[in-house]
Amino acid sequence: MTSLESSEGGTGELNLIRHFRVHAPKHPWLAVGPGQDCAILNWAAERDLAFKIDQVIEGTHFLLKPNSSGDTVATPYQVGWKAMAKACSDIAACGFWPVAATVAVNLPKNTDAQLAMELHRGICACCERFSFALAGGDISCSDNGLSVVVSLIGEGLKNGAWLRTGAKPGDILIVTGSLGGSRMQKHLSFLPRLEEARQIRSIIPNGVHACIDITDGLSRDLRHMCDESGCGATIFEKSIPHSADSVKNASIDGKTLLQHALEDGEDFELLLAIEPSAAQQLRTRHMHNVQLTIIGTVEGADMGCGLVNQAGTREPLPDLGYEHRT
Repeated sequence: MTSLESSEGGTGELNLIRHFRVHAPKHPWLAVGPGQDCAILNWAAERDLAFKIDQVIEGTHFLLKPNSSGDTVATPYQVGWKAMAKACSDIAACGFWPVAATVAVNLPKNTDAQLAMELHRGICACCERFSFALAGGDISCSDNGLSVVVSLIGEGLKNGAWLRTGAKPGDILIVTGSLGGSRMQKHLSFLPRLEEARQIRSIIPNGVHACIDITDGLSRDLRHMCDESGCGATIFEKSIPHSADSVKNASIDGKTLLQHALEDGEDFELLLAIEPSAAQQLRTRHMHNVQLTIIGTVEGADMGCGLVNQAGTREPLPDLGYEHRT
């Protein structure tokens, strides 16, 4: 088939848009959805809104063809899921919930409609999993492979957003799930921690002082939180939860489990700084099937970021992690 040609005949792009409009997930706040120049939200003004834009790019965030390193190849469905879930992860880090998304897709030239349909199916699956709307979007073609840009609106309590600022000396550092090895598979199929964030807020409404989702590796993202909060931190090597894929990776590439946790990135877990008594309450009442692990404490800024190794010695936290470069 030619570029964007549909099996139904006619102009492929218009057929795709018609299909996407019919099958777009809805939300009660969405007054006007796909098909107009702008989507319209009937926003409950007593709630705060969070705005997020994110993207996934072929060759950077996923592969559609095998490479020499043997990295995992994504399906178009997985690309669509990841694009939307990646934006949701940041909404979760605010302690908010998604309401409506718009999506801009650059399809590879000379692709057929099937790729676009599978991509859309993955996008919609994430919207439906967490009950928010796909409010509209845009389709174009590119000589540079597939890319997907998601703009997402979330909502939450007035003045209640969790930020990277606010961590205080004495706070307990907690992570959801396990870390490292995401590139083997998890980065294409992860669940953003929206439900976990909602449950944490319900148990300790004012107990979270700061939060960030771990996308650049534990070391880099902990430093982001500390820099924004004007504090230091200590984490304990023996307490860091390692994923099964991290163990597999370590046996293949020779890196330690610690290195994988600190630098792999794309874990999409939450790192939270929590008031000590609230952290204790959370540990005794948390009933969700995702583990919560205490990995350290927040310190004064003069302490910097440190790691207590297996021998019990505190040393500077290695400055590792993913960094976007031009």
